[in-house]
Amino acid sequence: MALDAGSNGSRIALDVGPVRRPLEKAQHLPGEYYTSPDIFRLEQERLFMRDWLCVGREEEIPNAGDYFCWTVIDERIVITRNEQGGVSAFSNVCQHRGVEVAKGRGNTRRFLCPYHAWTYDLDGKLVTATHMDDSEGFDPRTCRLPPLGVGLWGGFIFVSLAETPAPFADFIARFAEEFAFLQPQDCRLAERIVFDLECNWKFVVENLLDVYHARVAHAKSFGKYRDSVDYFKTTRGQDGVMGYYNSAALVPGGQSLFGNMPWLADKPATFACLGHLPPNMQLFGRCDNLIYDAIWPITPERTILHLHILFPKHLFERPDFQEKLKVYRAFQVQVIEEDRELITSLQRGAHSKKFKPGRMSMLEHGVYNVINYQLDRITGENA
Repeated sequence: MALDAGSNGSRIALDVGPVRRPLEKAQHLPGEYYTSPDIFRLEQERLFMRDWLCVGREEEIPNAGDYFCWTVIDERIVITRNEQGGVSAFSNVCQHRGVEVAKGRGNTRRFLCPYHAWTYDLDGKLVTATHMDDSEGFDPRTCRLPPLGVGLWGGFIFVSLAETPAPFADFIARFAEEFAFLQPQDCRLAERIVFDLECNWKFVVENLLDVYHARVAHAKSFGKYRDSVDYFKTTRGQDGVMGYYNSAALVPGGQSLFGNMPWLADKPATFACLGHLPPNMQLFGRCDNLIYDAIWPITPERTILHLHILFPKHLFERPDFQEKLKVYRAFQVQVIEEDRELITSLQRGAHSKKFKPGRMSMLEHGVYNVINYQLDRITGENA
């Protein structure tokens, strides 16, 4: 099967037929799926420029004027708390010459372009444009930083770069219904850890859904506490992957340092759940906290993983909170570092002329479904 490379009319010769078979007959994809700049461009156009993307938490911008900047592949954006208390998002590209009007994180009343001093308000509307009075037909009232779609759920902020985004309520409906009991809105961001990974972004997504490797690659961390059998079933579609299984708190020894979250008081210490929200968000629930990962493509060969640790708000007041948080943080670093060499090796293998894609295990249904969903989208079968 040849994938349509888009507007330039070129074709990508990639045989994806074997992964489209039923799982018991399927095999993995050729390495080019993870190395091709053309496929990467299709993913940018048909996934990341169209879908809803989780970019952060509401508590990161609690006050009017708080903002942070983000980059989605080549697109620069700003997320801010406006004067009415709502969340706004817009392109970080001055409408004069394209210079960024904000950097990093902070608080401001206005966004000032550092090149020619064009000024924008907290909703991205142009306020002043110096020395433009004599420019015929220029109306500052019609000029603004391009607005982006914003969706909020559970304290998470989602942004869409699409010209006409799909309704956020439809996008989040099943995921929100499934995981409302975790009450993410009653948690706060305790820690963000950033990992720079030398592999294609899809390898990171697949690895997080790979049941097959957990008890092998993570034998020194959480692998010994995981179910030894296939613990969740997955489906293919925008709703993502959801499942429940037995594991342990994500600390050495597997015993929570804080006890259950109040709203999970009836859950056993071994409670665990997982939710993948396409294209790049992964949520992990335990009895005592939540982890969410955001996987950001940089190039076909490089990915940034933002790992976030969330705890109930009331725990932040405990005098021992920061010390115990260090234990959770160190454990997460250990887990990702256990994976780092493996996913880097996957990338090297994708370049090998000797690599022939192997058959899939029935334990790889999560990987199978996420690959096929992505193919549906980039081939236009479910665009």
